[in-house]
Amino acid sequence: MPRQGLVLAGGFLRGAFQVGVIEALHARGVRFDVVVGVSSGAWNAACVATGQIDEMRAFWLAVARAPKLRWSNVWRHGTPSNFPEIVRQIPLRTLRFDRLVDSGVRLRVGALALRERRLRFFDRWPNREALFASLMASNYLPGVYGRPLRIEGRYYADGGLIDNVPYEAAFEVGCERVIVVVPNEDGGIWKRLLDRKPHAIPDAEQERIVVIHPDSPLPIGRVTATVDGLLHCFDAGRRAAERALAEGSRALSVAMRAESFNQRIDVTARE
Repeated sequence: MPRQGLVLAGGFLRGAFQVGVIEALHARGVRFDVVVGVSSGAWNAACVATGQIDEMRAFWLAVARAPKLRWSNVWRHGTPSNFPEIVRQIPLRTLRFDRLVDSGVRLRVGALALRERRLRFFDRWPNREALFASLMASNYLPGVYGRPLRIEGRYYADGGLIDNVPYEAAFEVGCERVIVVVPNEDGGIWKRLLDRKPHAIPDAEQERIVVIHPDSPLPIGRVTATVDGLLHCFDAGRRAAERALAEGSRALSVAMRAESFNQRIDVTARE
C-alpha cells in the first residue's frame, strides 16, 4: 500500500490542537507509516509512534497545570522558565521507548544544528535517553528554555526556528501522501517565524499534501494555557479532522480504504 506520512508543526502550547486531529483520524482508521515532528509537534509525533494516542490528553493537561516560571531555574538552566523541567519530567513519565521498535511507525524528530545552521533529523536511537535528548533538543529555544542542548558534541535548538513544517522529510523516506497539521487558522504553512509570507507548496506536491488547521484562532497563547483552553483545542482539532474527512480529501479517503483492506485481510487470515 502507498506509504502515508504525518507532519506535526511546532506551535508551543498550541500543539494541543494536534491531539484532537490525531484522535479523530485514528478513530476513523487513518494510519501512518512515518511521523515527522519539530518543536512541540515532536512530542505528539513520539506519542503516535509509540502507540500512546489515548494518553496524549493527559500529557498536555499535565503540561498546562505545571508552573511556567520557577526562579530556581536561573541557576540550573540560565532562565526562570520552567519549561526545561516540564519537558524533562512529564515526557519521562509518559513516553514508552520500548514500544517504538515494534510500532511499525518511523519517527523523525527535527532539530536545528546551530553550527551548520540546518535542520537535522533524528530517527535512530540506541536507548531511551537518546530519544529524549533529541525531543528536548527540538524544543529548546535559547534564552527561553535555557541553553542549547548538546548531543554528541554538537549544539541543537528548536527545529521550528529553521523549518517549522518540514513535510519534505516525509517524502524523503518514501511517503506518497502527507498530512500536515498546523495551528494557525488560515492554514498557511509558515516555515520560519520571521517569514513575511507563507510557504507555497510546489505544484508537483500539492496533490499529495493535505493541510489540516483550525477554523478560528485557538484560545491559548504560545506559552500560556488553561485547562479549559486546552480542552477547546482538543475539540477544535477533532472538528478540523472531521471537516477534512467530510471534504473527501483524496489522501485521507485512500488511507481509510487501505486500512479497511488490511482489516479484511486480517479477518480472512483468522478464518
